[in-house]
Amino acid sequence: MKKIFNFFCALAMTASMSLLNSCGDNDNFSSAHTLTDDEIAEMARQDSIKEAQRNSINADLILYYDVDITISSTAYDGGTVAVEMDKIAELFGLSTSDVLAVLNGENEDLDVTGFAIDGTTHADVGSSSNTNASWGHWWDANGDVTTWGDDAAVFAEFDAETSTFNVGQYPGHLTDGQTVTFIECLKYQDKRAAVVITATAGARGEVTAGVVNTQKLTLTTTPKSSYEAEEVPGFDLDLLMSDLGVSSTDELSWIAVNADGSYAQEYTADAPGYWYDMEGYAGSWGDNASVYCGFYDNTVKVGQFPDHNASGSQLTIYFGATANDKIEMVEITIIFKEYEDPETAPEGTPESIEKDITLTKAYTNDYALVDYDLKDELRNAFKMTTYQIFKAIKSGDLKVYLQTISDEDPTYTADAPGYWIDGDGNATQWSTGIVWLSLGSSETELYLYGGNHPDNCAPTGQTVNTKFIISCNGVTATYNVTYDVTAQ
Repeated sequence: MKKIFNFFCALAMTASMSLLNSCGDNDNFSSAHTLTDDEIAEMARQDSIKEAQRNSINADLILYYDVDITISSTAYDGGTVAVEMDKIAELFGLSTSDVLAVLNGENEDLDVTGFAIDGTTHADVGSSSNTNASWGHWWDANGDVTTWGDDAAVFAEFDAETSTFNVGQYPGHLTDGQTVTFIECLKYQDKRAAVVITATAGARGEVTAGVVNTQKLTLTTTPKSSYEAEEVPGFDLDLLMSDLGVSSTDELSWIAVNADGSYAQEYTADAPGYWYDMEGYAGSWGDNASVYCGFYDNTVKVGQFPDHNASGSQLTIYFGATANDKIEMVEITIIFKEYEDPETAPEGTPESIEKDITLTKAYTNDYALVDYDLKDELRNAFKMTTYQIFKAIKSGDLKVYLQTISDEDPTYTADAPGYWIDGDGNATQWSTGIVWLSLGSSETELYLYGGNHPDNCAPTGQTVNTKFIISCNGVTATYNVTYDVTAQ
């Protein structure tokens, strides 16, 4: 054993001496190697190959298109791109109608599949869509596939009915002059087609046209608790079109007046329309909103932000149309008067009622409604007009309870007054609710309405029993509700 140990020690010493003696053969072994011209050229060639591979588009057919997008801080608007689907169909050896049928959710026997190619790596992204279309994606500023949210710049959604891509924007995410190039693709068997779209964002120019005429109109109405719009009497569309020199309403753009006298051009209500603030200037939906105004059904209509306007108040707004470097302004003075109740309250003493009702609806994966009209029942029970009951709901004098009445004020968990309801019929939150039930109202309507939770309710059907108690004017109207959600 000792001999073996001595042998290894000697071997180690020999190796060490050999290593020390060899150091003189390469005194600069630790310094950086200086590349030769040939080595530098080869590395550049390899980098060029890699760059070419990265920038190449793996497709048998590449179609290039451009689209302009006017920047918006509020809207998802953009433009359209007509795609030469006949060329793609020819590549696939199919008819154009067959390819479009697949993209329209039909002809599933053909395996025509959408996908995307990332802009920075040119790698395939396997999903056909992450938008509302069967083919189309959200894209970030680099032309890489992303999702709706902070990184999103633009989106593309293919419309098989028109063979066009609708290219839109994420509001507030684009800058003037910015371009986003992205690659939407289709494949069939071993053939690949790429649609390369470059979207260019541009700022909206200021309106400098002059006003050629002003139509001065008056709308007398009552404060509303709904968004329903009403027609403004006296609006003359023929006069407006004549003054602006147009033959079609498609030639018109609509504007509103800002507080500084400039013109708002980005629609903030249903297009073409604008929300106005409590001073009558162009604004937005929210706490300071008074009314909205728009051009709907070939006339001008005004709707209200629910419960934001008071009887006896007055508001003037300006809504204009522009074309051919001219503006026709519509000045609308809105007078809010007290509601005149057309009903007479039923005679007699208020009395409590109790009734069994069944609400039946098929399961849906949205919030589709079912309703029940209880206007006459509540009028007779509370001995009040529909409008008086409606006002009691708004003031909180009418209260709604679930299962049992409490001395405490109710805490509503759905559209007030109303509740999300669990499988046992008790009040719960949206996150655990199976169905919801609320008391709907207006100046002329009183009704129960609700629906099923798209995730928590069983698509095969589910029944929930509960007690919906409406308390007003010293009595109660109790509804023993069987909520029958049938199979999808």
